[in-house]
Amino acid sequence: MSEIRPGAVVKCRPNGNMEHPFIGVIEKCYENSALVTIDEFDPADRMNARELLYRTIISNRAIKVLTPSQTTVVDAMSDVG
Repeated sequence: MSEIRPGAVVKCRPNGNMEHPFIGVIEKCYENSALVTIDEFDPADRMNARELLYRTIISNRAIKVLTPSQTTVVDAMSDVG
């Protein structure tokens, strides 16, 4: 598994704030979680992302670091789980 570090592009499972998986960039790492800037999200989560100012705290267990080969949103979102 790739290291969770600032600047990494990640996909995140839904949490209490977002109802669908989303893609973002890690801004800051904490002990068991990370601050993620929300970049790509399901249209149904538009208002949720906006309320969060496009930033949220996510558990490291709900984060998967994307590899350069996962270049499209469809590829990245297909195996979230």
